[in-house]
Amino acid sequence: TEMMHHISTLSQQGIPPSLKRRQSSRNAAALAGRQRSQRDFTRSMLSSIREVIKEGNEARKAEHEKGSRQVAGVMAKKLKHDGLAGKKREQKRQNDLEMRKQMEHMRFHPLPVRMPKYAELRACPSDVFALQFLDDVWNGTVMDAFTKITVSTRLLGNVTVSKTHAESLGIQNVIQGGSNPKYPNNKNGVIDVERPRVIVASMTKEGGHQGIVKGDVITHCNGDEFMGSARDLRAFIDSRQEGEILTFAFNADKAVAEALRRRSLIKC
Repeated sequence: TEMMHHISTLSQQGIPPSLKRRQSSRNAAALAGRQRSQRDFTRSMLSSIREVIKEGNEARKAEHEKGSRQVAGVMAKKLKHDGLAGKKREQKRQNDLEMRKQMEHMRFHPLPVRMPKYAELRACPSDVFALQFLDDVWNGTVMDAFTKITVSTRLLGNVTVSKTHAESLGIQNVIQGGSNPKYPNNKNGVIDVERPRVIVASMTKEGGHQGIVKGDVITHCNGDEFMGSARDLRAFIDSRQEGEILTFAFNADKAVAEALRRRSLIKC
């Protein structure tokens, strides 16, 4: 009865039952299509979201890896720098230690103030020669090797010679290191009587460039030991042909030689 009433109502409205079914089918198909579209849209959106999430994760991963590489590079550079710095510090420490050892050794094994030298100079008239000379006296002691000889010229042309004796435990250690038993309390290391000698009073650039300084003792000339005076040396230079090469040895005297010999006898 209800079905017939429903059909009657549809008939009064001019809607055949078959048309209703077709419209219902179309509506159902449209609804299904919309549902499919909605599902497709939802799936597409979810897929897009997944892609965005995936791309974000990959980007973060790449950024993290890049940061890790940068940190690793910085750490490697730092470790390398620290390694080089450590090596430099160690090298500096070793150099400082070696320097302290050398200074300690030199403190107890000092070298003479005047060490032997050699020079070659061209002959020319003695008044314009590269060196000017002055007579002096050796006091016959080893201490003379540790004595600074200063030559000064005053305004009026007067030349003065001053001698400064160095005093230290090391110098006494050297002087006593090989002292002759017949000089048991020989503070200055007397080894000979006073003897005359010739020292450098002044020099030109030619002499200065070869390391010659005022106060150096002339001990050899042209390979022979020189035992004369300043006048004798000037006469010898004047006798040579101008431009001839003259050879000189300085500070190879008995005081310096004995100081070096006694120094070599000291036990380290």
